[in-house]
Amino acid sequence: MAILAAFKNWRKKGVKAPTPRRAASSVRANGQAPIRPKPAAKAAANPPPLPAAIAQIAVRDGRVVYVLSGQQAHPVLQSWLYEARRAGFAARIELCDMPTLSGMRSGSTADGAQQTAALSNVKHVRRIWAEAVERRASDIHFTLYADGGNGYMDIQYRIKGDVINGRQMPETLGAEIIGSLYQGVASVTDAQQDDNVDQNAVITNPLFLRGEDGRDLGLVGVRLAKSRLMHGIGVAARLLYRPDESGNGHGEALDRLGYSPRQTRVLKRLARQTMGINPFTGPTGSGKSTTLAAQIRDIRAHRPGLRIITIEDPVEYEFRDPHIWQFYIANANTDEEKSAVFGAKVKASLREDPDVIVVGEIRGIETAREAMTAAITGHQIWTTLHVSDPFMIPTRLILMGLDSFYLRDPKLLSSLIVQRLVKTLCPHCALPLAGHEDRIDPDILANLRTWLSGTPFGDLSHVRLRGAGCAHCDHHGVVGRTVIAQVIPTDEDLLADIIQNGPAQARRRYMARPDAEIDMMAHGVLKVLAGEIDPAAVEELLEPIPPRPHDLRPLTIEDL
Repeated sequence: MAILAAFKNWRKKGVKAPTPRRAASSVRANGQAPIRPKPAAKAAANPPPLPAAIAQIAVRDGRVVYVLSGQQAHPVLQSWLYEARRAGFAARIELCDMPTLSGMRSGSTADGAQQTAALSNVKHVRRIWAEAVERRASDIHFTLYADGGNGYMDIQYRIKGDVINGRQMPETLGAEIIGSLYQGVASVTDAQQDDNVDQNAVITNPLFLRGEDGRDLGLVGVRLAKSRLMHGIGVAARLLYRPDESGNGHGEALDRLGYSPRQTRVLKRLARQTMGINPFTGPTGSGKSTTLAAQIRDIRAHRPGLRIITIEDPVEYEFRDPHIWQFYIANANTDEEKSAVFGAKVKASLREDPDVIVVGEIRGIETAREAMTAAITGHQIWTTLHVSDPFMIPTRLILMGLDSFYLRDPKLLSSLIVQRLVKTLCPHCALPLAGHEDRIDPDILANLRTWLSGTPFGDLSHVRLRGAGCAHCDHHGVVGRTVIAQVIPTDEDLLADIIQNGPAQARRRYMARPDAEIDMMAHGVLKVLAGEIDPAAVEELLEPIPPRPHDLRPLTIEDL
């Protein structure tokens, strides 16, 4: 009877009855109705579409459903979840705000095909982020070669200072990905991408900084810079890692970034002053923002009662600290516009009761003037400036339009700081200098020997050269980057010398002092003698290693 009842139940549901043999094997031992077959794999891969009733509060991306915060109990949503799970689709709910939800839709309409295409582009972007992070890249370069749909896009990664080839993709897909970066994912002044003009943008929404599977990649942002090329478009994406998760030194203490013990002591002493401008200088990519973030953390740790205000474009390191207010610059494209907005923000911040103000960059006279006003009124200013030599800082500010009268006071211009990032050798495959001297120019080798006098090193036995690479360094021959720097606390004589006689004479007289802070070349040579970096790396960033200056003070292990 139980078998007969089972046949009737199957017929009522419109399912073709199994053969008697299959029916018998489907009946439970206790005589109850047969077990219904499990849903097919196709059902698990294709859940029911999101109902139109919740299209404004939910977007599905793979197995994750992003839902507007506060709407997770919506009955239509809960009904969809129930049906999806019955079909074997294990959906996961993640709450988000309205801007995130709108961004996830990438500006698409309710049209399902458009939304699917937008989400597909987001997945491609996430896959690229994940590959870059896995390879410990600092930047991603997108090069779109346009050829009426027959071109292609190159993706390259900057890893430990070198640009490494990655993947290629068809032109159409590449153009869609670049379009989605600017129109659907990033925060831009202009809501529409324009391939004919340079466009900068920043991605800070955590939703778009994950891997394809939704995992956290340790990124807090991506900074974009797009330019028109002769035969297409180039986009440089700077990856901004969360402190302590990048493997590239972000979030570490100053000494672990590569600053010497002596330089670190000077920076800590400067951090405890109550006023004055302290500019970090160097070209783009020299690690200024990373060092500035480390200095902010040091100030916060040793002076816990301060209010710190940062003004940045974009915000590169998010602190999430109630004592740190981070302002960002919006609606400004040119350097002139940004300088004006920066200056206005600095002026406004003085009414916010700050102790320390961090200005992302002094771009023009408006920012310089307001930064000096803040220093005069008793605030400490930390900032960055684009000059190649620390002794040129006063000259650069004067050329901007700042009165040299202010720049003669060390209480107002407290320090002159410059840095570069240089590749560090892999300890497993680096080659000893002995036996490989032919790889160095004889003049450079002779000059290097002159530096041994007055250093902790009596010979060149610790010097190492870049090897061919191994499994430990992913066959790059280098394992990271370190800082070479000069940190100069100012005084009246130094500032007056720079303003009256120019940077060259002032530099020469300062470096002859018995208490002078060593320059980048001396710092780099010490790291060469210690076997940390290749001599060629110093030449790559500065110049070929010269003979040791005859009036340079003795160098100690504290300078390394």
